Amino acid sequence: MNTKETKETLTVKEILERQRLLEEEAGEILSGRFDECTYNKGYIRQPVYACKTCKPSEGYGPGGVCYSCSISCHSDHELVELFSKRNFKCDCGTTRLGEAACKLETKSRNTVNEHNKYDHNYEGRFCWCNVDYDPEKEDNNMLQCVLCEDWFHENCISGEKQGGKRFSLPDLEAFEEYLCHKCLDKYSFLKPYLNSHMFFSGQYNKDQRVNAISDENKDSKSSDKMSLPLTAQTSNKDNEIAATKTEGTSSTISLSTPVNNKRKIEEDDKADDCKEVVNAVVSLKKSKNDDVNTCKRESWQIVSNEVEIDLFCVRGWRDELCRCHKCMELYKQHQIEFILSVEETYEPPEDDDAQKSLFDCGMKALNQMDRVTAIEGILAYNQFKNELIEFLKPFGESGKTVTVKDVNEFFEAKLRDRKPATGSFF
Repeated sequence: MNTKETKETLTVKEILERQRLLEEEAGEILSGRFDECTYNKGYIRQPVYACKTCKPSEGYGPGGVCYSCSISCHSDHELVELFSKRNFKCDCGTTRLGEAACKLETKSRNTVNEHNKYDHNYEGRFCWCNVDYDPEKEDNNMLQCVLCEDWFHENCISGEKQGGKRFSLPDLEAFEEYLCHKCLDKYSFLKPYLNSHMFFSGQYNKDQRVNAISDENKDSKSSDKMSLPLTAQTSNKDNEIAATKTEGTSSTISLSTPVNNKRKIEEDDKADDCKEVVNAVVSLKKSKNDDVNTCKRESWQIVSNEVEIDLFCVRGWRDELCRCHKCMELYKQHQIEFILSVEETYEPPEDDDAQKSLFDCGMKALNQMDRVTAIEGILAYNQFKNELIEFLKPFGESGKTVTVKDVNEFFEAKLRDRKPATGSFF
């Protein structure tokens, strides 16, 4: 038989086992209820899915839908999981996503969520490299920026993908969240936090690597440096720590286990010598700034606008943010007050049936029916079971394989037979 025409043959037992595994996987991934659209909850931070199948109305770009609509209204569409997005209102059934109506919530056809903000993520593209995200092919770790909520490849952050590696990223276990250099250029008043012991900082000055660790190594152009959180201000050399990769020796900190706001592709080997240093730094007692009259940033070294910085935030980093009157006004002015505390993200209520099989769900539905409807359902089920057995019997007796075409023809015939003039199936 031609190889191209060869198709996988499965026994009934194997099909049932595959079905069981699929049900288990679905129960783990889709553990929340999906019977309520979040539209009426307003603009909230929630899991969002971009639909590439729904064609936007003229004059509009791609949109996104909530968790429930991704299952109830777009289950057979091409979706891209964007993870959490703040201040988002579900677009399902609105003008932006074309003609299709939302099955969970009635919305006016002229509805437009004017306060939603869209970027290339809604087109299925991520990072500065602007590539289409394919989870089956993606082979690089990705980090989500707290500020812009875009996702970035680790080798794009370090510059390795562009052919000029600028620094080595810290181990994933050593930090909790990430601030990209594009956002820090936009909110430059946050750059001085590279001086804090609650942040790792990857720095570079245009095409030249910048080392803000010690005067002693400033002129070393062969170094590839990643500064670790400091135990004091950068002017105190005794407390400065650096993870350095040079031409002669390598102590690069590699990524390992996934934490918040991180997509992990595979487990990497850990640099034990660096991990020991990192763990020591992470365990440092965090300091919380409660003095509203004294600006913490002003006591630190000024960072030039020419220096681009990526910050990797250690657990508890928000307590380190200055809350003086001047800084609070800056957060408000730039509309980023959300960084001062962990944001609340809406999650759908747990589905009690998520871990149940289709058979169990069917039996539950049957028990909730009235007696007459339940009896009619059982009779219809038994009738169908007998018809299916009669259909399969000749295949079993002859040893012939049941093909997809055979199954489709059986169900098409049953549908034709069960459509009397009244329109009732039974």
